[in-house]
Amino acid sequence: MWNSADFVEIEKQNAGDKGVGVDFRQGNASALPLRDGTFDFVICSAAFKNFSKPLTAMQEMYRVLKPGGTALIIDMNRNCTKEDIEQEIERTGIKGFDRWFVKLSFQTVLRSGAYTGEELEALIADTDFAGHEIKKGGIGFQVWMYKK
Repeated sequence: MWNSADFVEIEKQNAGDKGVGVDFRQGNASALPLRDGTFDFVICSAAFKNFSKPLTAMQEMYRVLKPGGTALIIDMNRNCTKEDIEQEIERTGIKGFDRWFVKLSFQTVLRSGAYTGEELEALIADTDFAGHEIKKGGIGFQVWMYKK
C-alpha cells in the first residue's frame, strides 16, 4: 500500500532525475508545515475532495499565501454527468482495462467524494479570501481564490 511518504520520495527521485531543484515536504493540508505568507501561488490538484477538514485546508492555503497571492484548487465536480465522464475518458485516449477502471472510479468513489459548486461557495464564504472564481469544465472545477 502506498502512502504520502512514498509519493514524496518518488517525486524527489523524479525531480532529481530531471535536474530540478524542489523542496518537497510531507505534511497535513490542515496544518501546513510552513510559515505565514510564504508563497505567491498555491495549487491543490485532484486532492481536495480527500481532505477530512476542507475548510481548515482552505484557511491554511490562505495563511501561507503572501498578500496578493492566489490559490487554485483543481478537482472533480460531483454534479458531472456520465456523459462528461465518458468525454473525459475519450479525450485521454485510455484503452482496455485501464479505461474501464478509470471510468468506474470516476463514476463511483471519486465523484461521490467530490464537491458541488454550491458546497465550494459555502466553504469559501467561511474563509478570508477577498474574492474567488469557480470555473466549471468537463468533469471538474478550477477554483481560483485571491488573498488581499
